[in-house]
Order: sequence, then structure tokens, then C-alpha cells
Amino acid sequence: MPAHEHLGVQFVTKHYPASETGKSFSQHRVSAMVGDRRVGTMSWSGKLGVHNVEVDPEYQRQGIATALWQRGHQEAAADPKVPAPKHSADRTEAGDAWARSVGGRLPRRRQQ
Repeated sequence: MPAHEHLGVQFVTKHYPASETGKSFSQHRVSAMVGDRRVGTMSWSGKLGVHNVEVDPEYQRQGIATALWQRGHQEAAADPKVPAPKHSADRTEAGDAWARSVGGRLPRRRQQ
């Protein structure tokens, strides 16, 4: 059983159409919740890929970011309007390590 399942993490997904984002593309966000507290978030778009992954420090290294990635892919598989998350070229050192751990195509990294 993944570590995050022992924490009682629930996932909340929101989709923002282009008409709401003020951009020419939609954006998507999956949040990891423990009770009423948001402990992690991943945001992505079809155009930019993943542009933000955050997990509260006390919840890091427990599989939450990986579960967010998996949940994003589940959402994409269930709804053809939702693009599957893909890695961005804009990755921090920690983001690059995480991207390598979850797998998938890695575009050449632009240093951050």
C-alpha cells in the first residue's frame, strides 16, 4: 500500500476552461487533502505541461506528489477534454529528481 494511503489523503480535482483562465488554454489542478487541509497540489495544462507541484514539508517523501501525478493521469484517461500531465522543461533540482522517479518523457531541462 502506498505511503500516502495511510495518511487518509483525499484528492480534489478542478478544471479551468480557457474562458476562465484568461489564456488560450485550459488549466487543471489536483489537490491532496487531509481533512480540510490541503497538503499538496499539482497544476498542469496541455500547452505548458506540469507547471507546479507542491507538497507541505511535513508530508514530503510520503508518495503524495507521485499520487498527484497518477491522479492527473486518471483524470485524463476518464475525460478526453483533460490532457494527461507531462513534464515541463522548467524543473528545479528537486522537480527534476521527482520527474525522473515517476517516469515519462523528460524534455531537456531549462535550469531554474
